Amino acid sequence: MKGAALRVLLIYSAFNALMQFEWLRFAPITNATAEQYSVTVGAVGWLSLAFPLLFLPLALPAGALIDRWPVRRSLRAVALIMLVGCVLRVAVPGFTGLLIGQLAIAVAQPVVMALIARLARVWFPPEQHLQATSIGTLALFVGLALAFVVLPPTASLSIASAQRVDVLVMLVFAVACFVLVPADPAHDDTAGTAVAPKAARVLLQPALLVLFALIFLGNGYFNAIFTWLEPMLGASGIDAEHAGYVALAMLAGGVAGMAIVPAIATLRTHLRPTIATAALLSVPLTMLLTHGRSTGLLCGVGVILGAMMLAPLPLLVDTTADLAGEAHAGLAVSTFWLAGNAGAAAIIYGFSQLADRSLWDWAGIALSLLLAGEAVLTIGLRPRR
Repeated sequence: MKGAALRVLLIYSAFNALMQFEWLRFAPITNATAEQYSVTVGAVGWLSLAFPLLFLPLALPAGALIDRWPVRRSLRAVALIMLVGCVLRVAVPGFTGLLIGQLAIAVAQPVVMALIARLARVWFPPEQHLQATSIGTLALFVGLALAFVVLPPTASLSIASAQRVDVLVMLVFAVACFVLVPADPAHDDTAGTAVAPKAARVLLQPALLVLFALIFLGNGYFNAIFTWLEPMLGASGIDAEHAGYVALAMLAGGVAGMAIVPAIATLRTHLRPTIATAALLSVPLTMLLTHGRSTGLLCGVGVILGAMMLAPLPLLVDTTADLAGEAHAGLAVSTFWLAGNAGAAAIIYGFSQLADRSLWDWAGIALSLLLAGEAVLTIGLRPRR
């Protein structure tokens, strides 16, 4: 990878990681947030739910915009919006400030999530598209890992004071974005548009529809786990700090798997058996996760579960962009994540009903059903050409 391209990819990856960190900013300290702001545990869940809810109406416009805007302009817009959101969480007092700030940051999420498709195709040659996509996607889970490592030990501290630190961190990265991201290289934005089908026909390809359904269930599964992991494991006697270790183990397994995926060429033509097997094997692991009482056992389960469920994600994102073609890559990847966030919104809401009633046995069954649904959906999945 050339120096300028790698620099742009790393800055993008930093914002992708920061977005995920801010999305789960309060999930690992749910009980502490509820106590300090005098709200219910279910209300704290809305701080995470704001992201998938706003993604629903904004994903398609963001995808269409990404296909037309330079990468640098998109990154600068993301930097400014996220900085404003962090400032609002400080400027507006109480739980209202947290919610308004989260809503503001969430506005930038659709751009961040889909931008990797255009960035890879503008800044990298075709043989490096999957590698660039893997690095950018891996950043998602680095941000999640940071949330579950950094935040649980701060549960006893002032959450309001911690928001000022977030503002300073975001300011540093925003300045870096404006200073270090160069203008896009010469690129033919109209390549393929003369023969490309209309956007609606592109998005309705059967293979793409299956990919959208898979991310609906898969993203809903992980949103449910990461949003409610602390209280769920708390019911089994695992405190917030150790619940964070379990989440970190799951993310570590996924990150390790994603680092390996680009080197395994056979996965491109064997998506169906790979995903079906991983989903079915994850059912008993999920039941162990929701019923285990040993932190060591739960961490081991988390590593294996993360590797099986997260590792194929970069390949799915890259396949989505390839199936859509360069002219519609941003829109297709936006739709891919739109389906994922729709699943997150629906499943987090459903789990909030279980969480408020502490029905964690039923939560384990529901998570297992999501995995079984993924295995069934792979019947319609065709290998990548």
